[in-house]
Amino acid sequence: MNPLVSVIMPAYNGEKYIGESIESILNQTYDNLELIIVEDQSTDHTLQVIQTYTDERIHLYINERNRGISYSTNFGIGHSKGKYIALLDDDDLALHRRLEWQTAYMEEYDGIDVLGGRSALIDGNGDFIKYDLEPIYNPKYIKANLLFHNRKFANGTTMIRKEFMIKNNLQYQNNCLGMQDFKFFIDSSKVGTLTSIDKLVHLKRIHKEEETTRQLKNHEKERAELFSQFQRESIKKSGFRLNEEDMKAICELLPEYTLKNYSREDVERLYKVFKEMIRQAREMEIDYLAELEYACKKILGERILPRTNIFDWDVEKRKRDN
Repeated sequence: MNPLVSVIMPAYNGEKYIGESIESILNQTYDNLELIIVEDQSTDHTLQVIQTYTDERIHLYINERNRGISYSTNFGIGHSKGKYIALLDDDDLALHRRLEWQTAYMEEYDGIDVLGGRSALIDGNGDFIKYDLEPIYNPKYIKANLLFHNRKFANGTTMIRKEFMIKNNLQYQNNCLGMQDFKFFIDSSKVGTLTSIDKLVHLKRIHKEEETTRQLKNHEKERAELFSQFQRESIKKSGFRLNEEDMKAICELLPEYTLKNYSREDVERLYKVFKEMIRQAREMEIDYLAELEYACKKILGERILPRTNIFDWDVEKRKRDN
């Protein structure tokens, strides 16, 4: 009998934490699962740690050479038997009822293709740091946000219908410098429906060896350029036709991590681009117009304006007026 859920865990140099990650899946309240671990030729004792577990639900595959996290994820999915694919990194933890809650939701709502949930951050010792950003539950608002960024959809919370991936030929792209999840969510949002459940399902471990931290340290410039490329592709694939000046404004003013300061000119540039995108959205009669308008207002109001010196603008204006 095939399991309903296949959990995919790419593994590379994770000897310190992978045991806890494995146990967080084996100890789930939902047990109709398989755990597929794809070991990517680690240079530490990751493989030996994995091999200490003898649970029959574990299926271990070993890459013939180091292939990267996207290849390992796709390989694991390709060898899965489940109706649903759940993802977990080799240093993160799944809360005990994660699979129970998410499977029940997917079984009830067959129109949902990709499901996330709430996440919290822990440190290398497993101590609580803070709750991550609250996820977005409105699928149309998720689609609007994925035009610009992925700020509220954590890969480690994700459950996906395997049939949806096969039908739309969706995979995790190689050479994404740790942003393969952002690219996957963009591609998924163009052809499917994404949402989240309002339950804490995932603990994201923050430490100096984790994938995102390592990529930011070693490939900061290349990652920034790739992030801009993904933004351009997302906007174009949704039917928007921006000129190069407007596209540059999006890429320069909405990088992966918010700029420290914005000028009045920056705000005016971005407002102009948003206004044009909303105009085009009305012409295309997109079904997420209201959500796009709200996303643009929220970016300006919460991400941009607090990082401008509005007081100085007022002083300038009074000087001109007097």
